[in-house]
Amino acid sequence: MNLKMRLERLCDKKCWTRLHFADGTTLTGRVLRVGMDYIELECYGEADRPLSCEYSKHLVPLPLVKYITVDSTTFADAERNRLNFLSSLDYNKESLPEIDQ
Repeated sequence: MNLKMRLERLCDKKCWTRLHFADGTTLTGRVLRVGMDYIELECYGEADRPLSCEYSKHLVPLPLVKYITVDSTTFADAERNRLNFLSSLDYNKESLPEIDQ
């Protein structure tokens, strides 16, 4: 199965994944949309800064992705960051990001 087909299956389920790039960097988030040559990913903080709960969306060109990780123990931490972010919004009464289950 090629990379794009796998990402489309992950997108259907809104699964967590980690994108690995050629320079050794990674990006962990939920796959929102897969286009012809890009991936839309939503992230809730970064692994190197565990106390930050920042929501961000990324449009990543597909040719930049070297490989993906689809099952990892760090995804539980990423889900915790997402829930912390959403709970902090409840207190701030800000608009919530789009959540699809």
